[in-house]
Amino acid sequence: MIRKVGKFLSSLRLTVSLLGYSMVLIFIATVSQVHLGIHEVVEQFFRSWIAWWDVFPGEKEFPIPLPGGSLLGGLLIVNLLAAHGSRFQLKKGKAGMLLIHSGILLMLISEIFTGLLAKEAQMTVNEGQIVNYSTVPREVELAVIETTGDGMETVHAIPQSRLKDGVAYPFDGFTLRIDRHFENAEIVEEKEAGEKFDPMRATDGSGIGYAVRRKPRETSMDRRDLAASFVSVITDGAEPLKRLLLSNVMIDAQSISTGGKNWKISIREARLYHSFSIKLLDFSHDRYLGTDVPKNFSSKIRLLNPATGEDREDLIYMNHPLRYQGLTIYQAGFANNDTTAILQVVKNPAWTLPYISCVMVTVGLLWVFCSHLFKAIARRKTILPP
Repeated sequence: MIRKVGKFLSSLRLTVSLLGYSMVLIFIATVSQVHLGIHEVVEQFFRSWIAWWDVFPGEKEFPIPLPGGSLLGGLLIVNLLAAHGSRFQLKKGKAGMLLIHSGILLMLISEIFTGLLAKEAQMTVNEGQIVNYSTVPREVELAVIETTGDGMETVHAIPQSRLKDGVAYPFDGFTLRIDRHFENAEIVEEKEAGEKFDPMRATDGSGIGYAVRRKPRETSMDRRDLAASFVSVITDGAEPLKRLLLSNVMIDAQSISTGGKNWKISIREARLYHSFSIKLLDFSHDRYLGTDVPKNFSSKIRLLNPATGEDREDLIYMNHPLRYQGLTIYQAGFANNDTTAILQVVKNPAWTLPYISCVMVTVGLLWVFCSHLFKAIARRKTILPP
């Protein structure tokens, strides 16, 4: 039985079947991208073990299970290792094929590490502003910030995955309870609300007079979810219960005072704090002469790191990112009449692996081609003597 399983896992038939199914999965994912968007497609089809494909999107749901990209990639890795384990020969003539298969294996492994470890965020900096954090546009967090008179802030961030109805979080002097959370919502004035809107209302703060209705998650590339939560502030003393409406569509945080301390509460884009700060000295938006066609974007920045004592200027522009502390910082966009730079902050410890795998496959292909070419030349010389 073990021998039969090993023979199946190392068979060329399994390799061809997996590669054929990968083309089918790519086709299904491409078609589904019209309704789901690229981010949802990547997570649902390529970075899952089982992909649930809705055959009739927009109509009556009819999802069917399909092997996901993680399962497909895992089987391909097992197939490659099993094939080399059963038929491996350490010969000069086999070096090319060994390099090709090793490069493909490294490419599959790099995707696993990228899916697990890679993180993308954005840093929005105005000219003259100093920023030490980046934000994740498609994730939110509930931030509870304790403020003091000396300008210091202590931030308690509750991630989106833990924002569940009925969950309570204790703080110094009060408890914060999530009464109702909406991953994506529509917020309108109470007088415009219809029957489909949630009956819950805020009793305090800037959310008074507004109603909330749950909406499906956004999948378009250029649109974001508008998260919202009704939260109750339950004080430890005799103060009455307060219910606030929080949302990432509200720019200002809502303030409360309890136990002699001041707090700010808000739902905002998830933040990733860094040990360094970036100050935008100048943003340049160059255009082709006589047109409004963009030619180049560049940000002149000052990098500040108190821990290492660094205080230096750098220039970030198209195809010239800043690499620092394992992060790659690209020029991604601009706003506010060319006075705000939007920098893409990418963390991917495995970013070099695809390059290495491509080099290995290229060298392996050249090795195989040249070895066959030299053999053909040698045979021709034997058949056609001088």
